[in-house]
Amino acid sequence: MEYIILAVAFLLLTFADPGINGTLTFSVPFFALFYLLLHSQEFWIFSDLGLQKEIAVNRKSYKDNTLIRHNMNKNIYLSKREQMIFNLISTLDMAYSEEIEEVFPELKPHQINKICSNLSLRGYLHRLKKGVYSIQERPSTVPVIKNPYKVALALFKGYIGFSSALRLYNLLDYAPFTIFVVTVNKSREKRVGEYTFKAVAMGKRAVGLTYHNGIYLSTISKTFFDCFYKPQYSGGYSAITKAINDVEFDWNEFIRYFKFASDSLCQRTGYVLELMEKETGKKIPALDYFRKRVKNNTKLVPSGKAGGKYIKEWKVLDNIGKENILAWWYHG
Repeated sequence: MEYIILAVAFLLLTFADPGINGTLTFSVPFFALFYLLLHSQEFWIFSDLGLQKEIAVNRKSYKDNTLIRHNMNKNIYLSKREQMIFNLISTLDMAYSEEIEEVFPELKPHQINKICSNLSLRGYLHRLKKGVYSIQERPSTVPVIKNPYKVALALFKGYIGFSSALRLYNLLDYAPFTIFVVTVNKSREKRVGEYTFKAVAMGKRAVGLTYHNGIYLSTISKTFFDCFYKPQYSGGYSAITKAINDVEFDWNEFIRYFKFASDSLCQRTGYVLELMEKETGKKIPALDYFRKRVKNNTKLVPSGKAGGKYIKEWKVLDNIGKENILAWWYHG
């Protein structure tokens, strides 16, 4: 732009002719040279390089956006049959091929599988496993989970447990993005969207479930047993003790699950509960049972460090400290 200004200024000074009345007039050579300047390559380069670039960018953007819209329309287009099935299941959290077969008996299984596959490709469904799909509120290549607990139970046969059960009972302050399912056998995990679904095998201990708000999960008493059995899946001892402090539950049922537990588990549980009673004043009616199960030395966290405070009554080495066990009480 500065080149244009200098060129015009030069022409004005060179070819301007003061008139009789003091006004400036311009000769024919001025207009000829100005015309050539306007149409010269140099003038176009300096004056309109930015405009050319903007036009090129806008043209590319237009082409790209047109292509994106074309592909989106192509991807989300549904056939009449696909639209009919999706309208039927769109208000649900989950879709099962077998249930669709019952509603549309005129369709053969391979036809329903093909329709569900097409809906998955277009982002309306997300395949969790064979014959099981989560339903998207709007077409998306990234699975959006509406109810992670139902997805967890669709993936693994069992019940919701550990910190996930605490959350469903409103006994956990945060919503974990790992959902735990207690199963009889085969521990495994699967990631879907922003969630990790983890199956934890408990063998004969995979009992004590109930049906709560449309979800199979452990009873409150069984939830606390599972939490003491595997505190690493429960948010740690601080989360467990806080939940116990915030709710009333069946202590007899709770004790019943320990009859097939190891003595060391009973010692660790008894120590934590007695510490909680002493520090917070929460009445713990199960302590007498756990005192009868004291046998050999054990660490509070078996895989943890060897140092800590030894509790003679329980033969437990507290290797994490009461400040961690009752962090919610000490620190708010």
